[in-house]
Amino acid sequence: MNRRQLLLLSLGLMVTGIQPACASTSTFWDQPRRLWMKREVRRGVWEEVNEIYHQNGRLQWSGYERICRILRDVHTGTAVQMTHTLLDILCGIQGWFSMHGIHLPIIVTSGYRSEKTNEDAGGVRDSAHLRGGACDLYVEGVPVE
Repeated sequence: MNRRQLLLLSLGLMVTGIQPACASTSTFWDQPRRLWMKREVRRGVWEEVNEIYHQNGRLQWSGYERICRILRDVHTGTAVQMTHTLLDILCGIQGWFSMHGIHLPIIVTSGYRSEKTNEDAGGVRDSAHLRGGACDLYVEGVPVE
């Protein structure tokens, strides 16, 4: 199983695992969608965002824009509109951690990449990073395994 399949499986399990036992129709995805992320943009210089990007069935532009900014190509300074699917996957990951008592930001190591940055990083030619659809990340103290 590759990393993408694992993330999608985890997201699916999380969504089904947090359905309320009562008759309420409210789910995790009906709540405001917030992302808390940090990124080292230059050696020793960190940026942080903790914003709602989706609420009441609608994109919240100010939060979405700040999230896209932290996911920019830090080598060129170029930011793009990141896919909503990616942000929902990140929100699901963070929600899963939160359900298990881990309340920490996602540390972003790479988001959008320009073609040159992607080439320099050894990325594949049709990488989702080039389209604003990928993010490399970790959560402090949580082993990759």
